[in-house]
Amino acid sequence: MVLELINVTKNFGKFQLGPLSLTVNNKDVMVILGPTGSGKTTLINLIAGILRPDNGKIILNDIEIINQPIEQRRVGYVFQDPSLFPHLNVYNNILFGLRRKERESKKKIVTIKKIIDDLDVDHLLNRKIDELSGGEKQKISLARILVLNPQVILLDEPLSHIDLLARDRLRIDLRSILRKQQIPTIYVTHFEEDIYALADSIAFLNRGKIEERGTLEEILNLSTRSSSPFFNKIISAGNYLTGEVTKCENNLTEFKVGLNKLYTIGTFKPKSKIGVIVKHEDILLCKEKIKTSARNIVFAKIMDMVKADNMIDVYLKSGKMNIVSRITRSASEDLGIVIGDYVYAVFKASIPYLIREEYNERVL
Repeated sequence: MVLELINVTKNFGKFQLGPLSLTVNNKDVMVILGPTGSGKTTLINLIAGILRPDNGKIILNDIEIINQPIEQRRVGYVFQDPSLFPHLNVYNNILFGLRRKERESKKKIVTIKKIIDDLDVDHLLNRKIDELSGGEKQKISLARILVLNPQVILLDEPLSHIDLLARDRLRIDLRSILRKQQIPTIYVTHFEEDIYALADSIAFLNRGKIEERGTLEEILNLSTRSSSPFFNKIISAGNYLTGEVTKCENNLTEFKVGLNKLYTIGTFKPKSKIGVIVKHEDILLCKEKIKTSARNIVFAKIMDMVKADNMIDVYLKSGKMNIVSRITRSASEDLGIVIGDYVYAVFKASIPYLIREEYNERVL
């Protein structure tokens, strides 16, 4: 255990955060997800020392830090807007927080080089800040706090001002970077994709209260039902599947989820771990095995059927793999399926959407 909040509150009159308790374990990335105005930024400002809680305790490495000034907390903070110095090049921005003796230390020079290599920004070091993309600026912001050796990292919606294509790539890069650095991290966001791409653990914050929390696996367990409409809306976004790459040929990758062999478009390193999202409505159901060009055909048992407006969510289990298919009520009636039946779940290799990739020396 590295960071612990115990019954923390902050009152702004019409809005109150908490009472709130949570724990971020060593080396974990905790994603805090919530809508605008839920208290996400307030929470990390309390940890950083920008705000002071009205009640409760904040403990970092067994030390109560509420009375510590910001500069003594060793908390790294990456803001939504990169706070870089335009008159300095990239390399000098990275070194800005270090004293001269630290910059000249052989040990620190090695550490700085490793951080630059891990973030893959060595080709940017001589550039001016206004020559960087939004994603590159956030990498430099992260590098600048990493060289200070923080005890915990706080990221406040760092991808919110980055275009969609760059955001998807940077999510995957960030996960790799944070795993390499092995520093406990709190990452706040309103993008549900960040859960799948980054999280070891998750907390759902709504109206100043944590409505649900747990590990990635616990949150995405498809048998879970929550009293929180916000939580249920998020986990209904799609199936999250993780597996190990077993083969890759001609831009087609085979990966195993339990005993099931699945396929996705793309080229990935054998034995790497990948995480993909398959949307519920992209999975077709058949009572009999059919001839099809779709690569993914999973024989599964119907565990539950839940009505949602004019649709039905069909909860399926195949070995250790759980998936949901969303079909119309008329399709359900035409198929004549009920709980306990076995069906074939079918989807094309172009459907799984890559959200996470890690090599075999690290685990999902």
